[in-house]
Amino acid sequence: MASSPPHQVYLDLNHWYALGDAHAGVSKNPDHISALKQLRAHAERGEIAFPLSSVHYMELTENPRDEHRERAADVMTLLSRFVTMAPADKILDEEMANELNRRFGRPAFPTKVAKFGAGVGFAFGEPGAMVLEGGTDESRKELEARLGMSVSEFEAVANAITEYWVLRGPTGTLRSALPDYDPYAARGIADAQLESFNVMVNSLRTDEDLAARPMDAICARQFYYDIGDNYARALIGAGFTEGTPFQDKADITDFLMALPSRKVVTMMQFHYLKDVHRAWSINDLRDIAALSTAIPYCDVVVTDKKACDTAVNRARLDKDFGTAIFSSLADLAKYLA
Repeated sequence: MASSPPHQVYLDLNHWYALGDAHAGVSKNPDHISALKQLRAHAERGEIAFPLSSVHYMELTENPRDEHRERAADVMTLLSRFVTMAPADKILDEEMANELNRRFGRPAFPTKVAKFGAGVGFAFGEPGAMVLEGGTDESRKELEARLGMSVSEFEAVANAITEYWVLRGPTGTLRSALPDYDPYAARGIADAQLESFNVMVNSLRTDEDLAARPMDAICARQFYYDIGDNYARALIGAGFTEGTPFQDKADITDFLMALPSRKVVTMMQFHYLKDVHRAWSINDLRDIAALSTAIPYCDVVVTDKKACDTAVNRARLDKDFGTAIFSSLADLAKYLA
């Protein structure tokens, strides 16, 4: 009998840091220590997978503290075993194609995207691994004899080491010695996204007419800024080369809300924006981006208190997607017990 696939449990980076401290023996929180023991047992039995997202990689890389990155990378390696989630834009391509097919019967064969894969390449949409090529059968046998392992085993070891060091990143000393290494390379894009988002935030706070219909602003910004390329690609793929198949604003809003990942983004932003004094940060946008795929496609999500309260008590996203959402490792441990 084939075994059932593992449950997918998504952990926010702050919980990975907590588990990293527990794994390193420096945690003073007994809940984190017992949770690590429990989660490790589930992972070793193949019952649970702990996928990493591109947000994990970006945020971990930007952490300047070597010991924090090392501890997190160690426990991520132990539990995730480099299982990763597909990037949001690829998942969105599938969602749009499926919804257009449901509504209009086009495209006839919607694209399919694997939600979970392996390695940092998969998380950023460029899957691949180191493979030794070339050489004769005789030379490869000689290499295997010298290595004491098969070529495929060597490739697996080399790729695992590479994956670990991508997570952990170079030490501070080495960072400063690498002329082209920039741990904040992704910040340029993030800064532009935050600047654009704050334009909408400021408009909602100063324009009375717009403030009365925040959902219109949120949805419009997504189409014009966040997902415009995906939308154009989806229409072309479905054969809509002239104009849009939607009749009015209500139709296109309904289409957006039918896309699982965008529903999460829309509802999280909508409820966050009710706090008119909130100063938005890059981390807010990144957290919502990570949750946009984690909540619809994972079985369990453990995030921070604010995001959990919003997702569960305000947006009811746990009910919409049948996903258990918590804010602490202790709650996760109770759920899995």
